[in-house]
Amino acid sequence: MMKLLYCRWVLLLLLPSFAMADFFWAAVLAKESGLREQRMLSATKLDNLAPMVTKAWKEGYAITDISHSPRRWTMILSKGTGVKRQLYIHRRIMGEFQEVVNYYHGKGYTLVNVENGVGAWVGVFEKDGKAEHTELVVVRDTEALKKQIKKHRDKGVLLIDVEAAEGYWVAVFARKAPFKVQDYALVEDRETMEQTIAKHWKEGYSLQSLEYGNNLWFALFCKLDNPRKETYIVSDKYVKFRRLINKYWEEGYRITDLAEGRN
Repeated sequence: MMKLLYCRWVLLLLLPSFAMADFFWAAVLAKESGLREQRMLSATKLDNLAPMVTKAWKEGYAITDISHSPRRWTMILSKGTGVKRQLYIHRRIMGEFQEVVNYYHGKGYTLVNVENGVGAWVGVFEKDGKAEHTELVVVRDTEALKKQIKKHRDKGVLLIDVEAAEGYWVAVFARKAPFKVQDYALVEDRETMEQTIAKHWKEGYSLQSLEYGNNLWFALFCKLDNPRKETYIVSDKYVKFRRLINKYWEEGYRITDLAEGRN
């Protein structure tokens, strides 16, 4: 009986490791991004981040990305964005999330980032940022997403963020953005994703963001007036992931995008 109880106890301790065994973290980093000091804030619950974010706002930081991984919400806060006012909201139901987005758009805020985690949809809004006049588009499959990207591109409206979760593809488009030329790729495996990034770098594109969801990599590229040196990290070990980020921070790189997913 004691042996059985011991085995159950060991299994309970190992369950989190098993659950995260196929999980990975990714980050895009760049030099000459305009971002200065950065902080990476983490908490098990989104609400627990609020006091830390409020303190960082008072010190001149702004949220530049947010992500969720097992048992952890993470926010990147940066100086050098030029953003004067910022807020974020979260809702569990997509319909309610869309209503809140419309409400803040009506108040003159710009939606710049969308993230999903543990059943919550999170939106980051700001004023006086580099993107203006944004629109939230929600579709159910990749073909519909491709059609929306083409439809907006034909009107000169560019993509600034993508999130895949709960069977949705969520896209944020902007009429004004700090670039004019874009491209994107949807690929199934990491090797193809790496080849696609290398190809676009050779063609003068910057890696705007990475996303993984619905068993697909979504890589978004853009051409900037001033090209910058870029790299990215993909790791299935969080400790290694943070160590690499610290290393690149010391070398002058700044995080421009976070991603996560399961293989």
